[in-house]
Amino acid sequence: MLVQAQSRSLEVHGVEFSTISAATANQRLGAELVQPGTIENSSLPIGHFDVIAACDVIEHTRSPRSFLERAYALLRPGGLIFLVTPSLDSWSRKLLGKRWMDYKVEHLFYFGRTSLARLLADTGFEQPIFEGNRKVLTLDYVYHHFDRFTVPGLTPLFRLARRLAPERLALRHWILPASGIFVTARKPAVDTSKINRGGVASTGANSTPAKHGY
Repeated sequence: MLVQAQSRSLEVHGVEFSTISAATANQRLGAELVQPGTIENSSLPIGHFDVIAACDVIEHTRSPRSFLERAYALLRPGGLIFLVTPSLDSWSRKLLGKRWMDYKVEHLFYFGRTSLARLLADTGFEQPIFEGNRKVLTLDYVYHHFDRFTVPGLTPLFRLARRLAPERLALRHWILPASGIFVTARKPAVDTSKINRGGVASTGANSTPAKHGY
C-alpha cells in the first residue's frame, strides 16, 4: 500500500510490529519511512496526516480504544481513517459459527458494525461509512485454506472440488464477498478535543493540506 501511495507522489510513513518486515518495507520504499513498533509508541508527528490506513490491524491490538485515540491525535482536523477488519456480521461468520475462519488466537477483538461505530464515536470520529469487503480468490486458495483449517462438511467438499477441477478453473480469479468490512470515518474539521476556553480551536502541529498517509 505504501509503495503504491509513494508512486503517486504521496508522502508516506508507516508502523510495523515486525522489525524484519519494517526493514523489508523500508528497502522497497528506498528510505527509512516505516518504524518498527506500534502506533501508540511511534514517533509520528501529531496532527500531521490526511489519511491513516490500518488494514487487518485493529483486531490484533491490545487496546482498540488506545489505538483509535492515537490515530485521532495523528490526523489533522478533517483527516480520514480507513480500517479493514473481520466482521461478526459477515455471511461467513453466520454460516460457519464457532468454526469461522477468522476466529484465531492472534485476533484479540472482534467487531460488528454497531460496536465499531460506537467505538469510533467514543474516540471522536464521525461520519462512519461501512462496506462489506471483497477478495480475489481461487478455488486452489480456498481448498488449501480449508485443508489447513478444517471445517466438517466444507473441507471434504473443497478437497473433492479441487481434485475434480481442471487446473485452469482451479486457478481462475473470482471476486467474492469476504468476511470483513471496510470502514472510513473522519476526525472533525474542528478538533473539539482541543478547543480552549476562549472557544478557539487548535488545529494541531500542521494544518496545511499536504498529502500524507500512514
